[in-house]
Amino acid sequence: MRPFLYLVLGTLVLFCGCEDKSTESPPATDAHLFSFEDGMEQWQARGIDLELGDTLLTWSIRRTQEMAKAGSTAVKFYLENWNDAGKIWIEHPFAVQSNCSYDVNISYAFASADFGMANLWTIITGVVPQRPETRDDLVYQDHTGNGSSTDVGYRWLKKSYTCNVTTAAEDEVYVIVGIWGTWETPRTYYLDSLSILFTKKI
Repeated sequence: MRPFLYLVLGTLVLFCGCEDKSTESPPATDAHLFSFEDGMEQWQARGIDLELGDTLLTWSIRRTQEMAKAGSTAVKFYLENWNDAGKIWIEHPFAVQSNCSYDVNISYAFASADFGMANLWTIITGVVPQRPETRDDLVYQDHTGNGSSTDVGYRWLKKSYTCNVTTAAEDEVYVIVGIWGTWETPRTYYLDSLSILFTKKI
C-alpha cells in the first residue's frame, strides 16, 4: 500500500500548480519596458463606442515626435469625442502561467493639457484575462487632469496602477492603456516610457 500512497501524493503535487504553496519557489517576476522609439512594439490600437449616427468618430493612436518624456518618440492618442462615450486604447498580450494569480504593475508617463476639475476624461489602464470586446471588459482608473488650476498646456504626469488578474485555462492576459472620452470635445494625450511588471502570487 505504501508505494501506491506515494504515487497518489506525487500526482496531487504535480497537478496543484500555483495552488500548491508548500512546493513553490518565491514569486516570479517578469518585467517589460516599452519606449516606442523603434515602433509600436506589438501594441495594437483599438476603440469602441465610436458611433455617431451613421458615421464614426475620428480617432487615432500613433507614434509621434511632437513631444516625448524620454528619447524622441511617444504615442499620441487623439479622439474627437462628439458622442460623449468614445473609448480608445492600446493593448498587448503577455504570456503567463495558467491557473495562477498575478499582481501587475503598469507605470507610464502621461501628458495631458486638461486643467481644473471640470470636464475631465477618464484613464483606462489595467490587465484582463481575455481580449476586451465591450466597455464592461475595460478597466477604468482616475481622471486625465494635469494638476493645474489654470491652462498651462501639457504636463507630463507619472501614472502607476497595480492590478490583479487570475488566469484559468488561459496562458496569456492583455494589458490595456487608453482613455475614455467623458465630455464632448476633441482631445489629445501622449504616452511614453511604459513599464509592466508581473509578479506571480504565492
